[in-house]
Amino acid sequence: MTQYPFTQAEMNFVPAGIRNPEARYIGATGAAERNYDPDRRSVKVADGRIRADDYGLDSSGFELIQSTTALGEVEDPDHPDIRVVYYPEVEETLRRQTGASEVLLFDHTIRITGSDTVRRPVQHVHNDYTHNSAPIRLAQLLGAETAAEWLKGRVAQVNLWRPLKGPVRTLPLALVDARTIGPHDLRDTALIYDDRVGHIYHLSHNDAQRWVYFPEMTRDEAILIKGYDSAEDGRARFTPHTAFSLPGEPVDAPPRHSIEVRSFLRFD
Repeated sequence: MTQYPFTQAEMNFVPAGIRNPEARYIGATGAAERNYDPDRRSVKVADGRIRADDYGLDSSGFELIQSTTALGEVEDPDHPDIRVVYYPEVEETLRRQTGASEVLLFDHTIRITGSDTVRRPVQHVHNDYTHNSAPIRLAQLLGAETAAEWLKGRVAQVNLWRPLKGPVRTLPLALVDARTIGPHDLRDTALIYDDRVGHIYHLSHNDAQRWVYFPEMTRDEAILIKGYDSAEDGRARFTPHTAFSLPGEPVDAPPRHSIEVRSFLRFD
């Protein structure tokens, strides 16, 4: 059996003993004040390219796909090409990759290392939704009646993450294999903004968790990340992830520049 080569990485978790974790967001870059000191751990991160077939959206909660784009290296989150050019590409990709009968694209984020105007890569292990907050978000988008119709069947929340500049040599994305998350690892965390409060999962560390990344991703690759699945039949439901610093990252390496589009998928 092929062995995994690993890299060792420092990651920020929520301490297991903290009750009611909170993160209060300040400004446009994603900086946050938390009501706890992160539990910083050194973990092994496997090179997912070696055994990429081991990972799938319903098994591990993520998968690497080949996916070209006509979107340029845009930095402005309001650039019209994102919705005019990129959204149709993402919708087609999600339909093809997942077999969803309906695709609702509802949000996107551009992240650039060190930016003062757009969000920076998140270096805290998180999952974008919780068991409760995903259906609430769906109802906000579709209205309560239509959301209830969707939820009579299976619904999943999936992100498509892509570098807009490549290859990625700084702050790549690491993902935990959903099959290795313990029953008490996911921690409901309040995200406090000036105008609203949301809820996501942060992750407490345990030694059974297995981490994966895909080195030097290019613009012609993307990762699908499952943030929620209404099905409770053993398939992956939540996929915590984080940006992390590679050991020995050169100081003159280009900044990471990525885009993620969030979607809800309906399955017949």
